[in-house]
Order: sequence, then structure tokens, then C-alpha cells
Amino acid sequence: MNSMSRRNVLRLVCGTASAFGASAVAGQGLLAPSFAAVDPASASASSAIDALRAAGRPLIGMSAPAGTWAARVREVGPGLASRRIFADLSGGATNGIKLVEQAHAAGLLPVISYKVGGDVAGAINGRFNAVAEQAARKLASYGLPTAVTFWHEPYGDMSGAQFTAASKRILPIFKRGELRVGPLLNGFLLDNQQSTFRSFCPDDLLGISDWMGIDTYQSGTIAAPGSRTPAERIFALSKYMRARGHDLPLGIGEYNGWTGQSIAAAGEAMFNTPNVWFGCLWNSNGPKGVVLSGARLAAFRQTLADPRSALPL
Repeated sequence: MNSMSRRNVLRLVCGTASAFGASAVAGQGLLAPSFAAVDPASASASSAIDALRAAGRPLIGMSAPAGTWAARVREVGPGLASRRIFADLSGGATNGIKLVEQAHAAGLLPVISYKVGGDVAGAINGRFNAVAEQAARKLASYGLPTAVTFWHEPYGDMSGAQFTAASKRILPIFKRGELRVGPLLNGFLLDNQQSTFRSFCPDDLLGISDWMGIDTYQSGTIAAPGSRTPAERIFALSKYMRARGHDLPLGIGEYNGWTGQSIAAAGEAMFNTPNVWFGCLWNSNGPKGVVLSGARLAAFRQTLADPRSALPL
């Protein structure tokens, strides 16, 4: 499937689930809208989230530095459907925009995380509202589904109250067109610090969010993998949100495992957890993971090839 047809598929799923009776195209993992029920002049331009939720197919993707993205794509092979992108409003409204355009051209859902040059107080006081407005207009102009978050994994950088105040300043600016906003919190807090986790997602923040997400990594190291895994936290997030009484689509901004078994289990968790919208594997060297190879690469390829995933390349 070429990039133009993928963009058309993304546009087609932008109707509500009731308007577009989404179903799987046999052997393709695509969403097939039912045009018979649609009046193009009156169809609601609601979100791709609704259609994807109805089909139950998460958009499996990847996070990798821009300089190594092409190489990582060649290594993992076909099936990517989302891309994690990092940008900074202190660098201007078009910071990161080329990567967004590349993602759209490839038929991928951009999952954009904006920071503000470390100026949390400035974000709270509205210092970045004007540039956020410009960025939001540019992103919305593409007319394609895009996930937007503010300051991923905020624990350790600020208090829950600060994060909430800044998010309530920034995120509503991006709520337009096919842009959908939500927080990406530190997944490990769900292990045994749920009160702290809640401080970063009070009801008033969830009330303006279109989705809810975490970044989550396996504990330990490549030499000594730990027992806490992304899979258990994906399940924990779903359980936590149900207990809070919020039925929001779920996003896994980044996940990684030190073993093939952990990566495969994360894929199964996303397939078996209702409401997962996207999940991007962290495919880079660093303290949270290492570039995929061997059994870990094979496990991710298996996730991408699974017919339960959405919109394969």
C-alpha cells in the first residue's frame, strides 16, 4: 500500500464508529468503512479514535532518534503504524514539524510530545500559549489524526500540581480538527505509587483529555532483566482508569523490554486490553533500552505482523 492510500485510510477512519461501520479487511488489518451509512455532507468529523476503538486494533509503532529512524525501520520491517516524535515549543512553532510530515507521508500516526525548554513556570503562566496556537494551527492543517501530549514522564521534573496547571494551559490549545490530547505519565508509578500517579492526572485534567497514556519500561538491565514489565503496567493502566470511572482510549508512548519474552508480552497486552489506541516501542540505546536485535527484534516483528494490529505498512 502506498503512502497516499494509507493517508486516505486514516481520513476514512476519522468518522465516528456509528457513521463508519469499521471492520477488518481480511488479511490486511485495515479498517474498512461502510460508506452506505454515511452522508458526506453531514457526517460528524469526530475522531479516528472512535473507529479504532470499535475495531479493537492498536496502532503499533516505534520511537527512535531522527538520525537512525530510517535504519530502524528497515530493521523492524513492515507493520509500523505510529511514530513517537519529540518537539519543544521554546524552539518555535515548527519545531519537529518535518518529522510530523514524514510520519503523515508514511501513513503513520504522529505521537508528539512537546516540552518548553525546561520553563514549567512559563508554561503555567501562559508564556507559550501563542507559539502553541501557531503549532496547533499547523498540525491541524494536515487534517490527519495526531496525538499530542505535554511533557511526557513528568514525575521527577515537577509536582503533580505543576504538571496539571501547565497541561491545562497547553493541551486545550491543541484540541482542534483531528488533533487529540492526553498525558503520558511515568508507568512505574502504577506499581506501588498510585496516589502520586493520581496527582499527575486529577479529574479536571482527565476531563480535557481525549486519551490517557504512559511510558513504561522493563525494570533491571539487559544483563539482569527485572520482574516488572510493560505488559503488567498496560493492564494496570486499564484497571486503574476503570476504577477511576474514565473510559478514555489508552496510549503507550514508549515501551521496551530487555528480553524477547517481555516485548512479546507487551504486544499481547496491547492486543488484549480494550481501548488501546497506540503503542510505540523505544528502539534506541540508552538507560531505558537498547536497539532491537536477536530475540527482541524477532518479538517486535511478530507484534507488527499480528493481524490484530492496525494499519500495517
